[in-house]
Amino acid sequence: MKIFKIKLEIFIAVFVILTTDLVAHEYKIGNLKILHPYIIETPPGAVVAGGYMKIVNTSNQFDRLNAVVVKFAKSAKIHEMKMENDVMKMREVKDGLKIPAHGSVELKQGGYHIMFMNLIKSMTTGETYEGILFFEKSGNIKVLFSVEEVGFKLKDN
Repeated sequence: MKIFKIKLEIFIAVFVILTTDLVAHEYKIGNLKILHPYIIETPPGAVVAGGYMKIVNTSNQFDRLNAVVVKFAKSAKIHEMKMENDVMKMREVKDGLKIPAHGSVELKQGGYHIMFMNLIKSMTTGETYEGILFFEKSGNIKVLFSVEEVGFKLKDN
């Protein structure tokens, strides 16, 4: 019985480690860490979706996310949502998204995000989609956007 209990504990530990890696993925380019790029699932027939992640800059200089390119939507633009006179407004961030030196920016619902427009298909939980992030100083990096269920929130890192 004791051997079974040890095997079960090892199995649970391995399962937790493996599923944690699947849920949280990160990328590194230069002094930037890109934490868990994701998209929230969309209903059938949706033509837009939001892209989210956290970008951490360990450099002494700022960097800037200038563009995002994907094949699953006709366009991807960096947007900001904010309240103005009690009205929620969304606008494109024309000059790119500044990532401060020794700081971070989280792209999340209700704030900065990537707006994927004219989706080729609906986004379904569990799928992944490739994208390329273009940074002013650090260069370009290919990432996978995981499609997460409604209500998903990135945990603090």
